[in-house]
This record gives sequence, C-alpha cells and structure tokens, in this order.
Amino acid sequence: MASRIDELKGDPAFREAVHAVRGAASILSGRAVTHEEAELLVSFALAAYANAGGLSEPSLSRLARFSNKLPPEESFESLLKH
Repeated sequence: MASRIDELKGDPAFREAVHAVRGAASILSGRAVTHEEAELLVSFALAAYANAGGLSEPSLSRLARFSNKLPPEESFESLLKH
C-alpha cells in the first residue's frame, strides 16, 4: 500500500510541478537542484497552501483560473509578471 506522499509523487501534475521547480531553483541557486530537493520544495509549498485553506473556496477557484491551460503565446514566466 502506497503512502500518501508516494501517491502524490505519482501524480502527473505533481511531477510537472517538480520539473518546473527544479528548473527555477537551479537557475536561482546557480547549481543543479536534485529531483529529490525539488520534490521537497513542491511538497512544502503544496502542504502550506492546503493547510492555509488553498483547497477550499475562494482559493481553489483562484488557483483554477491561474492554472488554466496557457495559450501558445504565453509562458509561466509571463503569467508571473502580470
């Protein structure tokens, strides 16, 4: 039986978040961040978001609007500049 964290780590959205955080953290830190370090950062961020009410309304709706599929001309970086 898989643990809750193992189940989360198997989620495609979690894996994509780890990939993005690994790239961003590597650029910011100036060193290659490991996959495990990126998983830890994503886990902390998701746990803090959920514990702060992020999985209930109105936070859930805000997250859904923010994370809609991006049009081809936009990037995650451009979203953060708005």
